[in-house]
Amino acid sequence: MTAIPVTVVGPKESGKTVYLASLFRRLAMQRDDVGFFVQVSPEQAKKLNNIYQEIVAPDTWPEATLLAHTPEWEFACSVRTGQGRVFSPFTVSYLDFAGEHLTGSGETETGKHVWERIRKSEFLLVLLDGVKVLRCFDGDYRLVDELVPVFNALQSNNAVVHFVVTKWDLLEAAGHTVGTVLDRLQEHDDFRACFEDRLRRAGEAGALRLIPVSSLGAGFAVPGPDGETMIKKGRFPRPQNVEVPMMAVLVDLFDKTLKDMERAQPGRPDDDALRRRTSQLDRLRTFRKRIPAVRAFLQARAATSPAARVVRDTMLDALVDYVDRQVSEYDRKIEHDVARLRGRVTQARTEKEALIGLVRSFRATLADFEVAHPGSSVLGKAS
Repeated sequence: MTAIPVTVVGPKESGKTVYLASLFRRLAMQRDDVGFFVQVSPEQAKKLNNIYQEIVAPDTWPEATLLAHTPEWEFACSVRTGQGRVFSPFTVSYLDFAGEHLTGSGETETGKHVWERIRKSEFLLVLLDGVKVLRCFDGDYRLVDELVPVFNALQSNNAVVHFVVTKWDLLEAAGHTVGTVLDRLQEHDDFRACFEDRLRRAGEAGALRLIPVSSLGAGFAVPGPDGETMIKKGRFPRPQNVEVPMMAVLVDLFDKTLKDMERAQPGRPDDDALRRRTSQLDRLRTFRKRIPAVRAFLQARAATSPAARVVRDTMLDALVDYVDRQVSEYDRKIEHDVARLRGRVTQARTEKEALIGLVRSFRATLADFEVAHPGSSVLGKAS
């Protein structure tokens, strides 16, 4: 199956390897509080599990990704139904680059490939080390300085961007919230300029999220005396929110497809006028009327957009049915209860039903997440 390509970037020691291993372990089994699981190749499952075992071992941490090594991890999002069937309606491919590429010269062939991939990416997962974020509150903004090359790459694309703040348990213990973190990061001129540019381009740019995660959970490790080395405390890991970015990828792909189609329509009013005059329901109804043009649009976009190819090849029928259901439920004012929606996913009879069920349950989960962490969805909806 064609995979949704996500480029994972972050400064050295931002926790990319730990995050991906934790994501695998969290989703290796279908859990009631998540409602799905992931399948990976046996070779990758073994590698990720070995990394995780190094993480939980008393005195070791996994080695950082080598500069010349750019692993690509494919996670097939899967659902086991009540009838024992397994559907895998979409796959996310995470391309993991060494953090040194953000601060190195980029003169190697691998480095050039890294930056070409970042510039062309439609989905960027940017990991921010929670320890370095904490230092921003003391006036140490080296983290933002390291991210300036990424900000520069964002000037020339409209990618969906998920800033994932790792080690969130440390920030939470210090009394910080998504709002206070975002405010503090914007104290740096470069971060604020990037942030404001994305807001100005809300009509064209993909979603922008700031997602707090803890790959290992509260109390598993704390900063040592040097403020950098993480010291393990002997507790059992309990990951928090690691699955949220994966959920957001599918929801934001659907929303970005609807937004891009809307922008491609001739005679479309400017974005501000559109936001004033039309409701989300009106726009969904308009999309439904234009279904005959959808296939032609995606066919044209697929030539240059891997994400559009995924929708065209594996998700188009589900996208159309999803819009139909959204319109119907707007009319009936149906409440979106996450547990109920997860239960419906396990009743799916086809892969298309499983995909529709997942995107609806993911959207409801993200809505609850935004309530718990106000401000995490900066540009989370199709604008």
